Amino acid sequence: MRVFFSNHSTAPVNLGGAERSLLRLVEDWLEGRPDLEPVFLTKAPQGQFIKALKERGWPFKAYRFRGWAVPSPQPAPASEIAAFATVDYAAVSAMTELMRSQKPDLVVTNTLVAPWAAFAAASLGIPHVWFVREFGDLDHGLSFQIGRESTFRDIGLLSNAVVANSHAVKAHLAQYMEPDKISVAYPQVDLDAVRARASEEPTTRPFPQASPGLKVTVVGRVEPGKGQHRVIDALGVLAARGTHASLCIVGSWKSPGYDVELRDRARAAGLDGRVTIVGEQENPFPFIDAADVCVTPSTIEAFGRTTLEYMAVGRAVVASASGGSAELVVPGTTGSLFDPSDVASLADALEAYATDPATAFAHGAAGSDRIDAVLTGDHSNEAVIDRLEALIGQPGYQLPRVAQYWFALPAAFASVEAMTAKMALGLLASRVRTRTGMVGRVLSRPGAAARRLRGR
Repeated sequence: MRVFFSNHSTAPVNLGGAERSLLRLVEDWLEGRPDLEPVFLTKAPQGQFIKALKERGWPFKAYRFRGWAVPSPQPAPASEIAAFATVDYAAVSAMTELMRSQKPDLVVTNTLVAPWAAFAAASLGIPHVWFVREFGDLDHGLSFQIGRESTFRDIGLLSNAVVANSHAVKAHLAQYMEPDKISVAYPQVDLDAVRARASEEPTTRPFPQASPGLKVTVVGRVEPGKGQHRVIDALGVLAARGTHASLCIVGSWKSPGYDVELRDRARAAGLDGRVTIVGEQENPFPFIDAADVCVTPSTIEAFGRTTLEYMAVGRAVVASASGGSAELVVPGTTGSLFDPSDVASLADALEAYATDPATAFAHGAAGSDRIDAVLTGDHSNEAVIDRLEALIGQPGYQLPRVAQYWFALPAAFASVEAMTAKMALGLLASRVRTRTGMVGRVLSRPGAAARRLRGR
């Protein structure tokens, strides 16, 4: 049984949640079906994802491509759009030929960002499954090149089944495609490994204060959408009420100086010396273990892997009431939920734990128990693997013949407009070399060459 898996990220710094979830899915699948032959279609150049594939000895092909969901909402120049289209076309064409020769039984796309493996599967009528692990625009600020509605409708059209990583994402997708196509599989976490690593010594002191008060940890990329600033503001509210608390922020940031902005914000909130930013950590779990309570303060999370990891370590969780984390936390039993637009509600939740440490401990213990139930049953990898295997042998969505013809065209004819000036000059030089043999003069005087051709 051969299955192709498509991933969009090189993971230049570390493996994201989507990549880790995919690796775990395939590991679990191989454990139950040793005859599985996984092949990965991923993005070049090599990053942490390809490194992880090599460590496991799994075959892969790397391609240059962009996608239909991009970071910037600003419209690109026509020449840039055409250039990207040519690169994407070449990737689809190469993927199609690989599928034609290797004949996979199933194709799985593990990204909202790039649809190219789905296009290749559809050109050959191979059954296809789409894992959607993010909202795209709502959580990551991505811009859909053809609009949100058209993007999600196409995802439904190109897939035999769609797998969401939370019921929140499923409800979002159901606005644009057949709800019966969508199921939910929660990303899996190696609970034993998380708990074992949590007992290790942290690389630096999470709470160096002499009297830290309530100890709060937040793990995740350090950026506005992840909401670390909300926790700083909430702790500022607590300080004004006379309740002491300290914060440890774990994670990397892309925007230069954003850590300085957060420190300035803490200072303005009266928290000078009470916010520790430790950056990216290969093992973040000791920093979770050092806390009394952990927070998922994102504007919206498709799932909230860190929420699951907080619970695995046995810590009470305060999470945003929007998105997937709200499905994991049981208010009053394993933690609390707050309105991300209302900092006071976050401050109230934290204050309750500060004044009643025994409840924080009890909620953490209950969370550790609940996580075992969350990751089993219909939401488990075992359940989704059964659903995937049931699709093998079924016909996939078949693109019209004209689309198959288009994908079969030589890449050189895909888009003349996408040629850069250098590429166009190379073609021009080739034509002149054939006609005149004056290679040296053509390359040194391209303007004269162009005039010569126009005159012929």
